[in-house]
Amino acid sequence: MDHIKQNDEGLYTDIQKVGCFFRSALLLAEIKTGKSLDVNTINKLWRRCKALGLIDSDNNVLRSANIATLALRELGDQGFIHEIAVFKSGVTTWYSGVTRRIDFFIQKIKQNGPSKTHFRVVDKYGNLVEDPHRPEILCQGIIYSICYQYEKA
Repeated sequence: MDHIKQNDEGLYTDIQKVGCFFRSALLLAEIKTGKSLDVNTINKLWRRCKALGLIDSDNNVLRSANIATLALRELGDQGFIHEIAVFKSGVTTWYSGVTRRIDFFIQKIKQNGPSKTHFRVVDKYGNLVEDPHRPEILCQGIIYSICYQYEKA
């Protein structure tokens, strides 16, 4: 499935410049539902996430699982996406009270671009599932992966 990339000219400039984590969170919902969000809906979700404080005034994503869940709603799914662990240097650090089942990963990597880091969706082996940017950003090293779980409504 072809998804809108963060640097699509129809998206807000902030998304184009620093929206890889935001766009990766939305991709979790798109992958789960097998549907794609359009440019207008992505821009609407950006505004909503900023208004709800899920993205701060410096455009840092604060609550990626909540963003992914909002995207599920836009795509007609009433389920939830939860952040449940962090995988770093071969070690999974589970959050308390979670079921130990991972459905999705967002990986933070080092890169040579202006921001020096980039987020993308990977599988359990660290293989790229979807890069929110076109062309794909070349990985210069893995920093960590955030682990997520889908819960039916």
